[in-house]
Amino acid sequence: MTLCSVRFVAVAWPLMSMVPASHAESPAPVIPDIEVFDQEGRSHRLYTDLVKGKTVAINFLYTSCKTSCPAAAGLFSAVHHQVHADLRPQVTLLSVSIDPRSDRPAQLKAFADKFGAGPGWMFLTGSQQSITRLLLSLGIVVSNKADHSAVILVGNDAAGVWTRLYGQASVPMVTAAVASVAAAPTTLAGPFIP
Repeated sequence: MTLCSVRFVAVAWPLMSMVPASHAESPAPVIPDIEVFDQEGRSHRLYTDLVKGKTVAINFLYTSCKTSCPAAAGLFSAVHHQVHADLRPQVTLLSVSIDPRSDRPAQLKAFADKFGAGPGWMFLTGSQQSITRLLLSLGIVVSNKADHSAVILVGNDAAGVWTRLYGQASVPMVTAAVASVAAAPTTLAGPFIP
């Protein structure tokens, strides 16, 4: 099993506040190399195939959600189109289901199609154990899927730079975070692999 440790820069954006984003160092997360399946049913190793050496933005949702998840998918749809219009096709968006028992590839495909997902935006699911492991490793607590945190992770794995956006992020906030981490210089020290 391969794991990666990366440096994290946290950006706090409270849900109900107009307080400007703040920057602070936080402990490095470990991204487990779990098996995930995309909306086409293809198997991938999360870290090795989808994150290692890449610039990614990751959000968390579930397809039967009627409130925040469609908004999160709509946000990522706009970000996806903006990022590719800005000629940044090397940026990958990953939407990870927090309800892997219900969200199988067919459900993810229908949801992805509803929001115009194209190349460079993958919807992912896996075993309950793998998704729980991922969420715990990233410090994301989901005791009740209906009350899950609105968090977006944006990272440049090659540079070891990551940002977290909390709450109701906007398209300009996410695209600025993507541009910022994508521009970070690559570090000479590679990923931590125990």
